[in-house]
Amino acid sequence: MKKLLLTSTLIFISLVSVCAQEIAAPVKQGSLWGFMDGTGNLFIQPNYDAVQGFSEGLAAVRVKGKWGYIDLKGNFVVQPTLEGAEPFSQGMARARTGELWGYIDRTGKFVIPAAFGGAGNFSEGLARIKTGKDWGYIDKTGKIVIQPAYEAAKNFNEGLAMVKKNGKWGFIDKTGKIVAATVYDGAKDFRKANSVSAEDND
Repeated sequence: MKKLLLTSTLIFISLVSVCAQEIAAPVKQGSLWGFMDGTGNLFIQPNYDAVQGFSEGLAAVRVKGKWGYIDLKGNFVVQPTLEGAEPFSQGMARARTGELWGYIDRTGKFVIPAAFGGAGNFSEGLARIKTGKDWGYIDKTGKIVIQPAYEAAKNFNEGLAMVKKNGKWGFIDKTGKIVAATVYDGAKDFRKANSVSAEDND
């Protein structure tokens, strides 16, 4: 009976530990950043000049002016060699080398070359990119599927994306077809009427 109770207790503790590390928050001590789990435990010590939050099991961190990615154990899976790095989304992350942005996989390999003056996360299979002064969209192979023609663009949500032209906002679909003309002074994402609101389309 005692052995069974001990085994059950150890399993419970393990489950609590796993669940705690499923959520993580960046925290700062002095000038350095680390990560805290859901129990308040510093499971990654403050060793980094700057950090992004964990996404898809990895977090971007900056050391001596360069960015890389660590896993939940604090081990580097992508060495800090990048000038800029953003959270992973749909298996890829925006990363900057020099002045240009591209997309890397979880090994740090540029699967879409750094060729863009600006870039956004992948959302619903497409990502916004900037060439010259204009924004358009690429697919996950790096192919431009909506030609750069807009002053600004946002992520796709519910199959539609906000775009700006001549100072006004409208909406396009994934084929680039204009669904709502660019005549509005402001706009926000389409969302299901019963969904929880989230302001995450910067």
